[in-house]
Amino acid sequence: MAETDRMPDPSARSRAPSLRSALLLALGAGLLLPALGWLAAELALAPGAAEALQRHRAAVLLMVTVQAVAAAGLCLWLLDRRFDWPLQRLLSHLQGLLGGRPLPALQWPAGDDFAPLARQVDGLREHLATLQTQLRASDAQLHKASMLDALTGLPNRALMQELFGHEAAQARRGGRSLALLQIGLDRFRTFNDTLGHAAGDELLSGMGRRLAACVRDADFICRGAGDEFLVLLPGPDGWDRVASAAERLLRAVEEPLELAHAGHVVSLSASVGVAMYPSDGQDFEGLARAAALALDRSKSLGRGLYSFYQPGMDQALRVRIATERELSLALERDEFELHYQPVVDAAAGRVVGCEALLRWRHPRRGLLVPADFIEGARQCGLMCDIDAWVLNAACTDLAHWVGAGLQPGRLAINLSVQQARSPALSDTLRDALQRHGLSPAQLELEITEDTFLQESGGVPRALARWRALGLALTIDDFGTGYSSLSQLKTLRPERLKIDCSLVRGLPAVAEDCALAEAMLAMARALGIEVVAEGVETAAQRDWLLQRGCARQQGHWHGTPVPAPAFEAWLVRDGVAVTETAALPA
Repeated sequence: MAETDRMPDPSARSRAPSLRSALLLALGAGLLLPALGWLAAELALAPGAAEALQRHRAAVLLMVTVQAVAAAGLCLWLLDRRFDWPLQRLLSHLQGLLGGRPLPALQWPAGDDFAPLARQVDGLREHLATLQTQLRASDAQLHKASMLDALTGLPNRALMQELFGHEAAQARRGGRSLALLQIGLDRFRTFNDTLGHAAGDELLSGMGRRLAACVRDADFICRGAGDEFLVLLPGPDGWDRVASAAERLLRAVEEPLELAHAGHVVSLSASVGVAMYPSDGQDFEGLARAAALALDRSKSLGRGLYSFYQPGMDQALRVRIATERELSLALERDEFELHYQPVVDAAAGRVVGCEALLRWRHPRRGLLVPADFIEGARQCGLMCDIDAWVLNAACTDLAHWVGAGLQPGRLAINLSVQQARSPALSDTLRDALQRHGLSPAQLELEITEDTFLQESGGVPRALARWRALGLALTIDDFGTGYSSLSQLKTLRPERLKIDCSLVRGLPAVAEDCALAEAMLAMARALGIEVVAEGVETAAQRDWLLQRGCARQQGHWHGTPVPAPAFEAWLVRDGVAVTETAALPA
């Protein structure tokens, strides 16, 4: 409080006695005047006038009573005027301030006893008004911030939902449609893991600006979750206009983007899912869900594609959700099992290794091969858990066989894309080998050809860590992708497995023979051992042997069987493999 507010007001001190004097004079007038009148009457009357005196006393008593009542009323009026009414006015003003009502300044007489208090109340009113103005400005800023994406500066999903409500209302009145496009960057997670989150943020920001420059003024774009963007097209005239917009956005994403801070120039592709209002969804959430399903379809078909929503996608989603739930339960209930298929040296007639193949013994659908459930496991993020189970189960079986004096050869374990690019894989492998008492020479890791094509940045680094442990690398399903000599030279795998689709036509199909001979020659030139998969006939075995491919795998040499059956086969016939020593189906 200011010094002037603490010092008493001199005028207030001079006025206080005048108020008290007025009250005392009023009381004195009400009591003294009747007494003086009674005394004068006593002195003026003769001793003989007793009766008149009695009447006069009664009149005086009445006068005193009336004047006392009048004096009391005067006092109460003065008290109300000087105290109660000002206090009520100040209290009403304070209640208005507490209620948040806009109030004018108090017009208070400068010489009044309550003027200092009134000035304090006015100061409080001004302070509250300032705080309310600041609060409204802060609320406006917060509302704006809540509607914008902090990274890209684009509207966020909440603002898009609000805008959709207005556009949908206009579309209903005008009998028009809306199109919602969901754009997802392909392999963004790999890019983010490889170059770091700072480079990922710079990429998203740059892509946001590029996509915003591609849409019309009437269109709306926002950033969704992660690497996804949403574009709302009001009133497109037919699906061809929507398709043209999707193509334009896809081509914009594919243009190389320079990341100044990260020091990289990147080239990515995108996938787009399209949903139409009102046919594919009656509200924003329903439409966004349909666009997300269409985006999933685009990603499953390849890169750089767009797909329109189709009603059957809902059923696919329900199947995927059910598969995810069943896979989680399968891990908990130990429904997975490994089957083993031998890899043989067909020239020497002996086992040189085996491959662990995952199977799911489903309680209702029976025994399932990976093609029936692996894609679902990838989509629901369970591949790493399943891979960990496979690694532990395979090492357990291998340690048991070695401990029993059997010779299963080198055990091959398949790696998923998620596991192959995991930086923690080398530590996981080292721990598994130590825990089961195995040497790295007893294991080899298999990745499919398309894995190192998709993950060309991460696999070579992971491969260096595997080789530091002494583990061998095999490229599985070779011949189904688009491998080049330069990629094989960079990776230098110990083995290639020719895919069974190429072996199947041997030796009758000339094209398959030419491709197989080319692969064998290429591998021989690079010093890479070749294993032929899918050998099912003696003719296939002999054709491969004549061309120097002795390492073979397929039903002719043994079908995949559970671990106990494979162990029994090793005990009985595993040392020498002949045409009659194949595993039972």
